[in-house]
Amino acid sequence: MTIKILLVDDDDGFRLAIKKALELENYLSIEAKDGVEALRILAKENIDLLITDVWMPKMNGMELSIKIKERYPKLNILGVSGGRRGDEASIEKMSKSFFTLFLSKPFSTEKLIKNISILLE
Repeated sequence: MTIKILLVDDDDGFRLAIKKALELENYLSIEAKDGVEALRILAKENIDLLITDVWMPKMNGMELSIKIKERYPKLNILGVSGGRRGDEASIEKMSKSFFTLFLSKPFSTEKLIKNISILLE
């Protein structure tokens, strides 16, 4: 069975880098540029894990998380942020109510894969 991961981030370069890392681990990644697009994909696809940036246009990662928890309560969400909008420590603390796990950008591929493995157990 192929694991499908929905990757939501407005940064094209970041999505491409994560997609390549996921493919090396034999995960199938589906990409969305924002939360609105992610919800459209979730309505059509069976997704095993969602990775989302915190700060995006149209719908940020926290707003997306609230909608996902209402519609897909069992879907684990890995939140990521580069902290460009304030104190990263406060974002990380706040994120615990929105995301299953949280990673601060930049992070290593190894750390990402380890956290994905934890969430898929």
